[in-house]
Amino acid sequence: MKLRIYSQSAAGNTLIVTLMTMVVVGVLVDLALQYTNAIGRNVDRSLSFRQGVDIGDGATEMAFSAWRAICRQNQTKIYKRSDVDTEIPTPTPGDFPNSDAFTIQNYAIYPLDSYWNTKTGGASTPAPIAGPNHGDLSYYYLAQADVIVPTSHSKNATLATDKGNVVAHVRRVLQKETLSLWRYAAFFNDDLEIHPSLDTHMNITGDVHSNGSLYTGHNSLTLSGKTTYTDTWAIGFMPGDNTHPETPTAPHWATGLPPASDTAQQPYGVALDDYHALIDYTSSSTPLDPYRLQMQAGYVVTIDASNNVKIYNGAGTDITNKSGGSNDAKAARALQSAVTTNGTITDNREGATTGNGSVRVATLDLGVVESAMDSPTSTTSFTISKTITGTATTVSNLIYVVDTSADPHGIAAKRAIRLKNGGKLPDGGLTVVSGNPVYIQGDYNTGTTGSLQPASNNASSPDPTQPTVAGYTRQPAAVVADAVNVLSNAWLDSKSGSTPVASPTTVNAAIISGTVPSGNGYYSGGLENFPRFLENWDGKSFTYYGSMIELYKSQQAIGRWGASNVYSPPNRAWYFDTNFIANPPPGLLASFDYKRSRWYLQ
Repeated sequence: MKLRIYSQSAAGNTLIVTLMTMVVVGVLVDLALQYTNAIGRNVDRSLSFRQGVDIGDGATEMAFSAWRAICRQNQTKIYKRSDVDTEIPTPTPGDFPNSDAFTIQNYAIYPLDSYWNTKTGGASTPAPIAGPNHGDLSYYYLAQADVIVPTSHSKNATLATDKGNVVAHVRRVLQKETLSLWRYAAFFNDDLEIHPSLDTHMNITGDVHSNGSLYTGHNSLTLSGKTTYTDTWAIGFMPGDNTHPETPTAPHWATGLPPASDTAQQPYGVALDDYHALIDYTSSSTPLDPYRLQMQAGYVVTIDASNNVKIYNGAGTDITNKSGGSNDAKAARALQSAVTTNGTITDNREGATTGNGSVRVATLDLGVVESAMDSPTSTTSFTISKTITGTATTVSNLIYVVDTSADPHGIAAKRAIRLKNGGKLPDGGLTVVSGNPVYIQGDYNTGTTGSLQPASNNASSPDPTQPTVAGYTRQPAAVVADAVNVLSNAWLDSKSGSTPVASPTTVNAAIISGTVPSGNGYYSGGLENFPRFLENWDGKSFTYYGSMIELYKSQQAIGRWGASNVYSPPNRAWYFDTNFIANPPPGLLASFDYKRSRWYLQ
């Protein structure tokens, strides 16, 4: 019989191998669990951090909205940190109902210096950073929010101290931008239509912007600058305009600069239902918005229903009969001698709507004004200056003229202001404002005298590149009114209403005016008829250097474009006055934009 003998060492080795295998497997399982746990924690932290970033982004967005609302209370004020600290409440979980528990710390808005460093003092204000054009400034602030979000591993911990929390340090740069509207060849707060006739080429040499939609329907138009719009651009005609049966064609534009969408510009920094209020007259002694142009005027001239003329200084004091040698007394004498009343013009465009095209006009002789202001030895020599209430800004050379008896709806009592003998303007320029329609008669800001005219007025071979007489420097100038009409050098009141023949005329001034919008089959007249005409301009040139700005609908000059026996169009030689970039017309005219600039995690 054979005996089987088992080796104890072999059995022991098997057991050892088994135990080691179990240990290794256990270690691997533990490592796997730890790895899975770590991945879970990292995923959890990543999700919590992402939530913190989203909450921080929302919090800085809320800060932006609150900061913008504060700044809009006074557009010209540069707010310091202490002005906004108490006005911007820290967001709570209730503001983010779908988020987990969180805490926000260090929620604030800090002014930035010119190097974008935070200025923490309560009285600190941001440093102004100048833009490329006169009057362009930017002010930068930093909105910050530190968002603490617990992970699932630290739900019961103290949020501010537990190391299991994640913290998102979210920062957003805020920008207040003040932009001069004189940067544009044409700025329309409403829809902009540009439809020059098919046989007349029109070249717009500067930038163009519409806060509404842009309509261009003819290839006789060239857009040489940057053209932008807020809503849409159509190669065609506005709905409701039935005066253009032709097939629309695309305009020409500068290489690489087709019309493009852009953000809306907010004139004067306030969204008004009707910007016409900026030019309306009021006899109230209550301080008004400093951007109302009556408030910027150094002198105000009023004409009442009986043609009585009153002169007021910038403080609203009646100086009509002031005597002596003070500036106010001299201004009163000069302005009274410059105003004549009770003239009459027949405006067939206005007659087309109301059945009565007769307009009573008061004429301001700018030759008298210029002579008085630029002749220091004159007994009527005066200066015009007004410091705007609540600001450190002083406006010079701005006059407000209005006939207060006008029907505000433009139907019954039709009133207007005429500017005459404006060939030479005072040194430093001049802005004339009226709540009525204005008629500019003859050359304006050209240096024209009884014997001298600019080469642009040459009947046989006009040279629009020479819009002034030799030796005259055109001044920064603007005319602001319910509507602006241009009467040529050949105009005679006695022939108004019969479409008299015009002669070449040049105007060097910005125009802020209203329009009668397209609709119900009518056409507004477009940019090409923004300055209105009343004569037969066939073959005659109208040379223009300036900037055209539409802010409101006309309320007094409400006759629609397109009536018969009104005018025939001139040859338009229109140019953006690039001098406005560095030396704009007198008066405050800007848009205030509030932007969310870059954001980052600190």
